[in-house]
Amino acid sequence: MRKFGPKEVDHPSVGKECPACRKPFVVGDYTTLVPLGPGGNEKERQRCAAGRPYNAVACEIHWDCADTR
Repeated sequence: MRKFGPKEVDHPSVGKECPACRKPFVVGDYTTLVPLGPGGNEKERQRCAAGRPYNAVACEIHWDCADTR
């Protein structure tokens, strides 16, 4: 996983809810992206099914909410 941050005041996700802990993202937070899969994009679905790299739909969560063992 890649660690992003710290969040700045003008970041678009500041104030939005973290889906893992339900607390809002605030200025200074570190976050990561959790890939969910290829989503509805047919080209990306085909690439995924073929075992090739693809662009995934992802969910942003707090760094501390991620299992980073």
